[in-house]
Amino acid sequence: MVGLTNRSEAELKAAVIDRLLAGAHVDDDAVLISEMTVANWSRRADVVLANGKLWAFEIKSEADSLARLPGQAATFRTYFEKFVIVAAARFEAAITAMNLDGVGLWIAEADGTLKQRVAPRQTVLDPEAYISLMTASELRRLLIANGSRCPADAPRIRLEDAAARLPTRDLAAAARDAVKCRHRPRHREFMAHKDALGTLGAMWTLRRITKAQAPTPKRVQPAHCALPEVSIAPNNPNLVHAPAGPILKRQLAN
Repeated sequence: MVGLTNRSEAELKAAVIDRLLAGAHVDDDAVLISEMTVANWSRRADVVLANGKLWAFEIKSEADSLARLPGQAATFRTYFEKFVIVAAARFEAAITAMNLDGVGLWIAEADGTLKQRVAPRQTVLDPEAYISLMTASELRRLLIANGSRCPADAPRIRLEDAAARLPTRDLAAAARDAVKCRHRPRHREFMAHKDALGTLGAMWTLRRITKAQAPTPKRVQPAHCALPEVSIAPNNPNLVHAPAGPILKRQLAN
């Protein structure tokens, strides 16, 4: 077996997801996210799991360095309730020496497994962090649900000021629900492809990509979407012989 120690970032991301799935962390309400941005898009978490809490995972493969890790750890500890570093074995001593308080550590072992060296500690985020994870429309819905008057044209700063007066536990639940709702379509597409393509092969469904970037195999068009075959009489006055075959000339309404 080829171990995880020399695998790419994408392979390590797939290994993280496999471990989460095997550990029953991904229930029917949970959502997996790839490359979620926080802190005004200044940081991007490699893998995020939103279940009863918000987990972030930062991948450090053999090809990476640890130069940015202290800053990444500080940011992700601010915006996620649990944070785990997943690293190649050669980084274990250096990461341990950083003494990153509350941060979990998973190491890619030579036998092809991810082993937990340090368990992450769950924390309660500041209200501002939970608020930052919600869009303006999500904040507006939260405020209306809590009985606040909320004009449709209210600027975000006003929504944030009003939300900051809500209990932190309510903000936490709202932020988790907002993140899940926003990313659930991609999560469901990933889960639908995973059995056929494998975790690594289905990872592209979790990313925002264009159709041109989508790998093969492409999804097959459902049978109920197929267009019926229509025959065209050869003497039809609107018949046009196009390169793709005979078609009917469009008639413009008067």
